[in-house]
Amino acid sequence: MRTRNARRSVAAAAMVAAGLALTACSTGTTASSGASVPGSSGSSAPGSSSAPASSGTSGSSAASSGVHAQTEGRSGAIGPCATSRLRVAQRDASVGAGQYYSKLVFTNVSGTTCTLTGFPGVSYVKGGGVQSGNPAQRTGGDVRTVTLPPHGTAVATLHDANGVGGYDPKECQLSAAEGLRIYPPNQKAALFLPWKTQHCAGPGVHSLSITSVQQG
Repeated sequence: MRTRNARRSVAAAAMVAAGLALTACSTGTTASSGASVPGSSGSSAPGSSSAPASSGTSGSSAASSGVHAQTEGRSGAIGPCATSRLRVAQRDASVGAGQYYSKLVFTNVSGTTCTLTGFPGVSYVKGGGVQSGNPAQRTGGDVRTVTLPPHGTAVATLHDANGVGGYDPKECQLSAAEGLRIYPPNQKAALFLPWKTQHCAGPGVHSLSITSVQQG
């Protein structure tokens, strides 16, 4: 009996041992599968580093927005007054001691603010739009930029001899004029200011002068 019981005990012990061995093998497989988790985590780490890359993209967008803002700022800068935006008139005429002075008044007739800087170009015009005499010489060095809002004005002082003035009549060659051809500063298109008058048109006479524009 003891022999049978001993054999049964041995067999049972063997079965238990085999079961434990199988359990150990199964546990080792789970650990190996578990070992793939760090590998998976390792893959997600570069993936998470895409967040700074995304932030970098946002930074580029911000930079792009900054460039756009600067571009808008440049496009919104105040530009020079084109001739088409201006009208000119003459005021405050003063005559004395053979001299003539007046103000040329430039008015911004557009709806946009613009600027004038420097000297107008001025000359007398006779019939047919032909220049008469020499153009105005520049006088005075106080050059500044004048900002003209809509309906804003700038002025330049015009000077000439009054008629013959102090010139010899032969040198003066007193001639009739229909008005003034006036180029606003830095413009290639001219304005015409009607003004029937007489002036010295002799080739050696340079009596006409103009100052730079000032706030008016």
